Amino acid sequence: MTSSESTSRDRDFKAELVAVLPRLRAFARSLAGDASRADDLVQETMLKAWGARNSYVVGANMRAWAFMILRNKF
Repeated sequence: MTSSESTSRDRDFKAELVAVLPRLRAFARSLAGDASRADDLVQETMLKAWGARNSYVVGANMRAWAFMILRNKF
């Protein structure tokens, strides 16, 4: 993979991940029951997802993938 392909893939991944943020926050609040803890949980999830971005299969369900990370972090 070239550097520009990697940059493009990272940009696309980031856009997909950011798009699921509102639903991640809602899910985190339902699990944690506390807004502050939920925000921490979402932040941890975003960091974990970004670190694992190379294992994400393009075209897979980003929402399901991110929710699984969040649930496992909880």
